[in-house]
Amino acid sequence: MDARKSSGTGWVVTLVGILAAVAIAINMFKVPPTMGLLMADLGIGPALGGWLMTVPTITGLILALPSGGLTDKFGPKKVGLFAILSAAVGSLLGTFSPTIELLLVSRFVEGLSFALIGVAVPALISMWFSPEKSGAPMAIWSGWVPIGMLAIFTGANLFISADDPGTWTNVWWVSTALLAVAAVLYLIFVKAPAGYAAEKAPKISLVAGMKSPSTWLLALIFAMFAFIMYAVSTFAPTYCMQELGYSIEDSNLYSSLITVGMIVGVVLMTPVLNKVVKLKSRIWLLVASMVLTALIAVLAFNVPPSATVAVMVVTGIVLQLVPAVIWPIAPSAAVAPIYIGTTFGVIALGRSIGGFGNASIGTLIETSGWGAAIVLLVGIGVVGVAACLALLKFLKDPADAAVPADASAGEEEAAGR
Repeated sequence: MDARKSSGTGWVVTLVGILAAVAIAINMFKVPPTMGLLMADLGIGPALGGWLMTVPTITGLILALPSGGLTDKFGPKKVGLFAILSAAVGSLLGTFSPTIELLLVSRFVEGLSFALIGVAVPALISMWFSPEKSGAPMAIWSGWVPIGMLAIFTGANLFISADDPGTWTNVWWVSTALLAVAAVLYLIFVKAPAGYAAEKAPKISLVAGMKSPSTWLLALIFAMFAFIMYAVSTFAPTYCMQELGYSIEDSNLYSSLITVGMIVGVVLMTPVLNKVVKLKSRIWLLVASMVLTALIAVLAFNVPPSATVAVMVVTGIVLQLVPAVIWPIAPSAAVAPIYIGTTFGVIALGRSIGGFGNASIGTLIETSGWGAAIVLLVGIGVVGVAACLALLKFLKDPADAAVPADASAGEEEAAGR
């Protein structure tokens, strides 16, 4: 009997995992809303302040592939719990950091959590839900970052005071407390289905787990998507100021609507993926989502002032489509079930690589204008669409291609997946 039919327990495990991930996202993005206070209290400028977000990003890039192998070897419960605790330790260390140097060290520790939880939770979901039933939980999971961002961006003001730079530590204390609660819930409620043996599987090989062309195609798609997503969300405030003439306050306000749109996208995609269960249909949905992502750059950087609110919300909705569709597809790309974590790790690597596109977009905007940036982003989107179409060759519905029964069988069939 397939233990994953225990959907009630599976939903409890999934929601606890997602809540833990949201707590980690809150912890990761607590720097932007407190940046002004940090600079005043620690006596630093924007350059050093920017490293407070860059350091954990670098940690995530380094850990992307190992996180998948670790999840395959030790299981998503142990890896996820370690992620939560590392975030809590880093946050607590940061609270008592009198200098930027020690605070950067704490952010490096926190970066471990972001990389690991991003692989552990989808692996957890795939343990409890079969591919055809994973659409809704994976769609909800895909919103963990925007939900966390919206929570900390809107909630930070409750704990800080513009007149007291040292109040940034209040946010660190709140984040540590949330992580402590998340760790307790994760420890109590998260478990593997009865009879699930993947966590005890012997001879896990990271190299063997990466022998899947479709896994790398998904990573390429996520890289192209992330390139566009980070470019649009990062430079939306700048566009609003330079091209639409808004103040910095209004520009930030309008741009925050992108995050609101992302959460709306999660809500919209959850029932869709609950209905679209065939793998081939999901791939075509991914194609359509990537096409819209390529086009959204044109809309986001050609905003009629009277339609700013609508365009920003629509932009956020579109920018949530690709992740919502990729996650439920990903387990089908794994060489074998015991290598699902590795597949998620490779995809996370693509996401991290795509995040480094901001520098080139910023340079292009400065030297050649917004039109040149749009052309590049559309080109990146076309590459993503081509990769989506290539998936049709490598990934087949279970009725057309049997899933390997064990790791060795999976390795033999890796070239066809």
